[in-house]
Amino acid sequence: MRYYSPAPPLRRLLSSYYVVEIGPGRITDVMRAELPNVRFVIRGHSDLTWPGGIVRRGYDASVFGPRSLPLGMVLEGPALVFGAGIMPDGWTRFFGIDSDELADEMLPLEDLAPGARSVLCRMQNGTSDKALVAAADAFFLSLARRRPVRDDAGFGMLVENWLVRGSPGGIDQLIAASDRSARQVERLCRRTYGAPPKLLLRKYRALRSAVGISLDPDARWMDIAGDDFYDQSHFIREFRTFVGMTPTQFAANGAAVMSHSIRLRRQLPTLPRLSLVS
Repeated sequence: MRYYSPAPPLRRLLSSYYVVEIGPGRITDVMRAELPNVRFVIRGHSDLTWPGGIVRRGYDASVFGPRSLPLGMVLEGPALVFGAGIMPDGWTRFFGIDSDELADEMLPLEDLAPGARSVLCRMQNGTSDKALVAAADAFFLSLARRRPVRDDAGFGMLVENWLVRGSPGGIDQLIAASDRSARQVERLCRRTYGAPPKLLLRKYRALRSAVGISLDPDARWMDIAGDDFYDQSHFIREFRTFVGMTPTQFAANGAAVMSHSIRLRRQLPTLPRLSLVS
């Protein structure tokens, strides 16, 4: 797995690019709840297991909305996958729809971004990671130019700061900082992050715990959980809901690709703070 920075004009809209390349064989892992993603499967194919055991074949070019549910993933090699993490402000600039319209869902990228197939063809003809990044930069820059910055773009940054700081003061603090009503804050959170504030709070405290375990698998659960959970049972239940397994399973390398990704992306100096968690 390799990570790259987008072009400077895209760095508030995209978190990073990533390349996954494997030889013959199969990789099985879990995809935790996360920010939206775009994925181009240049070679190989992937199958995704959704809650309820529904298995869906990934598209050659897919867009994933913001997810609050973990997915099972099988990648069949030889395979080459190029992906891009989409920040909340990027979602509205690129696709022009509210995030909650595609929450916990996957669509062919062409449905929201005509021209995706030509980008995939360009990537299939590319001979290096540099060529893949150049194709992605051109694609996302063209999408961003299609729409102006929305007048509520600053709200996404406000929520990001609240989430990365551990949601201090709870939802009441977010409402006070936004100078909006509770109803307005919920509507804007659904629009920009695909979920209401309470679900975001739960999701990101579980994801912060996953990062903590990835960085220190031998840490005690209470040191990882801090004051975010009532007790160990609450911690385990919430962790499983958003990460797809128990903390013990995760610490035992139960999601090797996910854990490696968490550690590796931290080396990218341009990575937005929210992407250190999701």
